[in-house]
Amino acid sequence: MAIVKAPRKFLASIRARRAARPRRSLADWIALTIARGLSLALVAGLVYVTYVVEMTGYKDFLRCNPKSSITRFEWVLGFRPADDCRPQIH
Repeated sequence: MAIVKAPRKFLASIRARRAARPRRSLADWIALTIARGLSLALVAGLVYVTYVVEMTGYKDFLRCNPKSSITRFEWVLGFRPADDCRPQIH
């Protein structure tokens, strides 16, 4: 019977904790929504910038090596050839 009582006790403690929490005001909900939207926009911006940088490097590589069989997916994963066509600085 102890096995049956454990989930009930656990669920009762969760319900009690939820009931003890104060309700959020409208201003709190608005602030949370704005914060979530800004964080989503920030992450989306970082993903987009990363994509642009990676694809620019890939296009530059293909301009130098048009017969290369490397795909964009391989390029983004980091499988890059050992030699490239950038001028070497000595």
